[in-house]
Amino acid sequence: MDLFYSTCLLVCICFPAIANAKLQVTIKEPSGPIVEGSDVILQCLDEGQDMSHVRFQMYHKWLRSWFNIDTTTSFRCWYYSFNVSRDNGELLLRVKQMYKWHAGPYRCVSNGTDGQLISKNITVPLQYLNGISISEPGSVFSRYMRDPRVVRVMRGKDVEVKCCASSSEPPMYQWKRKGNEWIYPNSNLKIVKITPEQGGIYTCTATHPSLPSLTQSKSVLIEVVEEPLSSLQLSDMNLILAIAIPAGVLFLVIIGIIAYKCKAKRNEKGMMLLDNQVSKTPIWKGSDSSIPYCVTDSVPLVM
Repeated sequence: MDLFYSTCLLVCICFPAIANAKLQVTIKEPSGPIVEGSDVILQCLDEGQDMSHVRFQMYHKWLRSWFNIDTTTSFRCWYYSFNVSRDNGELLLRVKQMYKWHAGPYRCVSNGTDGQLISKNITVPLQYLNGISISEPGSVFSRYMRDPRVVRVMRGKDVEVKCCASSSEPPMYQWKRKGNEWIYPNSNLKIVKITPEQGGIYTCTATHPSLPSLTQSKSVLIEVVEEPLSSLQLSDMNLILAIAIPAGVLFLVIIGIIAYKCKAKRNEKGMMLLDNQVSKTPIWKGSDSSIPYCVTDSVPLVM
């Protein structure tokens, strides 16, 4: 009995693994590195079996669930660039201009006579480099300032700017100064005790390590001044925050006052209705008419 139970348990555990191995998702095109924004074709393979019962599925990270990819999917408005075809017995998924939110994971699911079979998940390895920015250490909002960037520093002081980019692999950085062959291979540019001669336009270039054709650059003007900068001088972002935060607080206060007055008015109206009901008594039982209870007639109208 124990041997039979052990055998059944082994078959139940091993069978899904063998069945799942039949289905697989492969990248048909392109054959080389896949750059973000490229067209991609995925193919579902099932060892020459009938593909009519097989569907592509993609995991939705926001909903935390899998959904079928087809022309009638309810997510068609979000994934309009998907196209599923079943030409010549092949099940293909064409994704036009694939970006990070299209990268997967994907899988194939079969609901044939053998039950439900599920392939292994696959995520398309996209290569990308974008979102380069220049910021000043210690300044939270400096990277969101509009271009061209200008950094003013007093003569003899230290200045430091940082270059950062979003990439599928850690990018390589280098700084160049306009009109000079000087190159500094680092993401951080720090100049100690700066002089007016060291001011100028500095350009940061980020390069993808595996695909040198993926590069992005951004420049910053370092301006050396002779007089101390005013402590009251506000950057564009700080100025926006200085206006937006008080305006937001004032708006919330106004909304709170309006809500309080509306609630007080509703309570006052409810109290008036209650007073009217208490201050009146019916002429006789079941009558819709009433008279104020303060009438001094002690003789009832109806006995």
